[in-house]
Amino acid sequence: MTRGWIAGWLLLGAQIAHCAPVRPVDPALELARDLPAYRVPRGVAVDAAAAVVQARLLIDEGRRRADIRAFAYADTVLAPFAPQAATNAPLALLLADIHQYRHDFDGAAQLLDQVLAHDAHDSNARLMRAQVRIAQGRGSEALRDCLNLVGREAAWVWSACSAQAYAISGRLSDAQRLLDTTLRGQELRGARGAWVAGIMAQLAAQRGDRVSEENWLRRALSADPDDHVAAIELLDLLNASGRQAEALQWLRSRPASDAYLIRKAQALESVDAAQAQAVMNEMRRRFAESDALGERSHLRERADFELRFGDARAALAHAQENFRTQRELTDLRLLLQAAAAARDPAGGRAALAWLRQTRAQDAQAVSAASALGGAT
Repeated sequence: MTRGWIAGWLLLGAQIAHCAPVRPVDPALELARDLPAYRVPRGVAVDAAAAVVQARLLIDEGRRRADIRAFAYADTVLAPFAPQAATNAPLALLLADIHQYRHDFDGAAQLLDQVLAHDAHDSNARLMRAQVRIAQGRGSEALRDCLNLVGREAAWVWSACSAQAYAISGRLSDAQRLLDTTLRGQELRGARGAWVAGIMAQLAAQRGDRVSEENWLRRALSADPDDHVAAIELLDLLNASGRQAEALQWLRSRPASDAYLIRKAQALESVDAAQAQAVMNEMRRRFAESDALGERSHLRERADFELRFGDARAALAHAQENFRTQRELTDLRLLLQAAAAARDPAGGRAALAWLRQTRAQDAQAVSAASALGGAT
């Protein structure tokens, strides 16, 4: 999960539908066990408009739960109407959201291009395409979409979007200044406030300012306790600073997603080795299921798990595959760290080349690159 996936629906207005507890039946999609039923509208969608309502409800709840099944279920609901996407913007936007969740960024961009070809002023498509480009590490292209929102959306929208683009284009100070100015005196509330606070935390992390990063992450979670990206980043800070007990407290109210279980296993290592091993075993079972289904959209988590608990060579292989499609700073750091752990300087070549090309400033990436340079 990334902030791009959050931004993708911030401007979309959720529609209310009559709901009943239903658990879609598709064994091939059951990548997580013992999860509660989804609340989806009664009956089968008879047209694209009804399908969009159903799919949006599934995606919203899936995001809240950090449950990967939701996007597959939503895709199943929308599939009969997918041919209409070229002329149906709400349908195309939801399909693009599903594509980007699966890390099919080119597929998402193609759908968004179609929407913008019909209406160049569609803010939802413009913001989502900017986020797709940021996820691909294409800061200058993302910035054009962000600036197109000026005068069409609230200042916090285009400022936060532009700050993200600046931050991966060697303009960290500009990003910080722009967002500082926009947020001055503003109260941060709800998912939107959490998204913006999370971006401020990201900028602090790039500077290497852990104190400011933690403060902004806590503000994000105060604005929206269900912001899973901020929660995961806070857990990493807590584990890294030896506050495993606090990390475990945070985890008590969190869903059992792959990203959370990785942090739980790490927190448990110094508290209860047997429980930590049990969590690791569950992760390996999930990865085996994903492999059996040919599921390759969560390579970041695979690489992260192997780097923390397993095989550095496997971590490097997953990080390299992940970096071919997803190039956020998290992915850059992960690849450099995996290459250093595997003592394979050549393995991090793509990350180093991207860092030189973009001139992105990031304290953790610099540290990892330094460690990689010393690996033999």
